[in-house]
Amino acid sequence: MKLASFGTRSDEVQFLNEWAARTGNEIEQFTETLNEDTIDNVSDGVVGITGFQTVPYSAELFKKMAARGIKFLSIRNVGLDNIDLQGAQAAGVRVSNVPAYSPSAIAEFAVTMVMHLARNLGQVEQHLANNDYNGAMHYMGREIGQSTVGVVGTGRIGRAAIQIFRGFGAKVIAYDPYPVKNSDIDYVTVDELLAQSDIIDLHVPGLPENTHMIDAAAFDKMKDGVIIVNTARGNLIDTKALLAALRSGKVAGAGIDTFEYEEQDLLNLEKEGSFNDPIWDEMLKMPNVVLSPHIAYFTATAVRNMVEFSLANLTSFINDGTAKNEVAYK
Repeated sequence: MKLASFGTRSDEVQFLNEWAARTGNEIEQFTETLNEDTIDNVSDGVVGITGFQTVPYSAELFKKMAARGIKFLSIRNVGLDNIDLQGAQAAGVRVSNVPAYSPSAIAEFAVTMVMHLARNLGQVEQHLANNDYNGAMHYMGREIGQSTVGVVGTGRIGRAAIQIFRGFGAKVIAYDPYPVKNSDIDYVTVDELLAQSDIIDLHVPGLPENTHMIDAAAFDKMKDGVIIVNTARGNLIDTKALLAALRSGKVAGAGIDTFEYEEQDLLNLEKEGSFNDPIWDEMLKMPNVVLSPHIAYFTATAVRNMVEFSLANLTSFINDGTAKNEVAYK
């Protein structure tokens, strides 16, 4: 069968080629993201598409896919907030995702950010870059094992993070509207988690109801000097409220792998070739903020799994009429 891959990254090419050679299928590969214009680049005979992007999949795109006889989209990541699922349903296009390609990759990255912030390494690096060796010596850190860590969201990634934090000896509390049954996780309310945690680690989906779950009111409920990390979805934190909390010292450090305005900034990057965001730029200058470009997932294990699982979903759609990770329309 003939398939197409959009948003193809250089690190994915090897795994895509290996899969095609092993299975005898053909994959057209495009570095461009999939949209209502780039869909025209697909050759006749393509029956399914795998994609990886954080910019929108629009209703118009799905109409064009259906007109080309392409009824299956298998994304190589988890998040669905950028997909017009109603538009897909209306066009008769079925969608699948990869809900778990490597929970450990994201959990380990979140903990890495926490360790960097807890030991004030940004401030140390800033002094050393300014040839101020003496100044770099005066930032007393904190130990994770002596901290209370609040994990918001106890899915696969959240549970992996809990295990790592417990390995340091930390007291871990958690909040999830759907607690894991018969687990040893210490669940508390949101307000209790905000009030008790020295470190807050977010691992919930970017559903509309979760937008700005960490806002100015939430920051007011937190301990002074809290550390907060977001490797989940950009809409979870009100970034302007975070900036105010950082400026006041309420928040001692923030690790942001998923930026609130990422989608629009990436669209601008595609169209204009530049990434210009004054809020990003301000945060980038803060030594107590760690910014990264949505790479918490990015390990060899995760990339291989994203490719393999996505293509397995796609071929299952085509051959069997069903896919293990098909997204249910609501």
